[in-house]
Amino acid sequence: MAAHPDGGDLAKSDEILLALQRGILLGDRPVGSWLRHEALAEEFGTSRTPVREALRVLHARGVVTIVRNRGAQVNGHSSRDIRELGEVRSQLEGFAAGLAAQRITDAQVKRMETAWQEFDLDPDIGDRGRRWAESNDAFHSVIVEASGNRQLSLSIQDIHGRLPPNSSYAAYAGSTQLMRRNLAEHAAVAKAIVDGDADTARELMTRHIMSSVDATIRWAEEQDLFRLQDGS
Repeated sequence: MAAHPDGGDLAKSDEILLALQRGILLGDRPVGSWLRHEALAEEFGTSRTPVREALRVLHARGVVTIVRNRGAQVNGHSSRDIRELGEVRSQLEGFAAGLAAQRITDAQVKRMETAWQEFDLDPDIGDRGRRWAESNDAFHSVIVEASGNRQLSLSIQDIHGRLPPNSSYAAYAGSTQLMRRNLAEHAAVAKAIVDGDADTARELMTRHIMSSVDATIRWAEEQDLFRLQDGS
């Protein structure tokens, strides 16, 4: 009987899975390239067990194709995949925002507002991408938490596993204007939640997610990341 990964391997597998998924989406691991077990194990400082599990999940999702004795070849996400996943995420997180408007606590309000207010657009402050990702994660996570719906949270986690939520940073990185718009959308969602306006919070969050999806697809098209998937 095959051995199952232990808790440490599962955690490492999840880390590798998200890193590979994001790298494929952003073109860092191009469509058609090979992912080798030994090389990935060395890159992530682990054994082959969590690498195999991460690739198995990506294969099940159609993102890579596993070839015996060769590794896994990158298929990538198509623009249709990204849009469809984004549409599902926008509805789920919109629902979460509507619930949060009715259930959020004072402590959660403070955490939500701090998340987007503390991000500094100053380009001279280092590691802007990491700081944006942390701020964005904190903002969306507290809203899902404030929804008070565990099953909704699990569903959103599944979508995040298929389409990492911070993948849109590549589209924002070169545009302060897009970044400011993203932060303004956060502020508008937060205000609706604090005001207890569930309908507006839901609508604004849905539009916010789809705005980031549209920006990601435009960026990927400009980088020609979908070309190989379209067979051209």
